Amino acid sequence: MIEIRPAQLADLPVIKRLTLECADLGIPANRDISNEAVRASAEEHLAGLDRLIYRRRQAAVLVAVDHAASDAVVGFIILEFDQIEETTGERQSFIYNLAVDSNYFGKYVGHKLVWEAAKVSYQRGFRYMTSRVTASNERALLSAIKLGFEIERYQLTLACGPEGRVPMPGRKMSERGHAVSRLLRKRKGQTQRDTPNQTSGESP
Repeated sequence: MIEIRPAQLADLPVIKRLTLECADLGIPANRDISNEAVRASAEEHLAGLDRLIYRRRQAAVLVAVDHAASDAVVGFIILEFDQIEETTGERQSFIYNLAVDSNYFGKYVGHKLVWEAAKVSYQRGFRYMTSRVTASNERALLSAIKLGFEIERYQLTLACGPEGRVPMPGRKMSERGHAVSRLLRKRKGQTQRDTPNQTSGESP
């Protein structure tokens, strides 16, 4: 059973680990920054996470706990308050970060975190909760749409050089976290299907 609750200081090591494990998934496919550099930057931002847990007027940090696995923390969401929609001027909440243990992909842990964050947002007086998804991470985008998010704005990026526009550098396939994670899951599933059933008592 998965329960969503406010984060505690004891949850910080898992939140930090999941943040670093999932950092690659948010990098746009057309950027050439290394995964190592992104993780290093993420680690710097994590330095103040302990203070964020107690600044409940500014943010909420929620964790997903699996009671069937010794109350292990298997995901989290960081929700910022008092963001302003740039065209309407409305106050709204914003999903700053969300990560789920890869062993729990497809088990609706992210959905439960988002639903609880929406409740918290409403309780704090916000009519809207917003987020950003990397366009090349189709899995995350489709999941967000299934959850009920609507696409309101597109971010446009242009690579700049001495003469003006230059081609975007792009990433190696081995560096594309979201694409690689899909491939690994597909291969893992194929391996499991190809493995003989060991429970029948038959020799391999």
